[in-house]
Amino acid sequence: MEDVQEITLLSFQIQEDTFAVNALKVDHILEVPENITPVPNAPEFIKGIINLHGNIIPVADMRIIMGKEDITSNQDNSIIVINPANNQDSRVGIMVDIVKEVIETKSSELKETVLDGKKGLIESFEGTLLINDEFIHIIDMNNLAEIIEK
Repeated sequence: MEDVQEITLLSFQIQEDTFAVNALKVDHILEVPENITPVPNAPEFIKGIINLHGNIIPVADMRIIMGKEDITSNQDNSIIVINPANNQDSRVGIMVDIVKEVIETKSSELKETVLDGKKGLIESFEGTLLINDEFIHIIDMNNLAEIIEK
């Protein structure tokens, strides 16, 4: 018999698409500060760095990572600080259009991803959920952290 685990996800929107990450790996959800310090020679998707309780956190724009247009920011934009390795030094911020909701589900509800295996710079997804006729793509946080830290 398959081991079915409860999973908790934090969903967010990037333009018309909905994605989610493991909520247990989320440290903070922040308003986007007025000044994110730019980093010279950083990849295009790195918006810069922020100071969070004395720690320097790189911030990546998920629109660019997902291959979307970089449209004007608004008050709904947020930074989700994720910690894939549960290590102070591995934390990264991802800027999203809108943080949506926390989703409680079972691992058995995850289906193989409906994407062609890649979306923008993301190469792997943990799966896809279908909730209320909406696809929610679960991002592989280790893959995401690798992309940001390169």
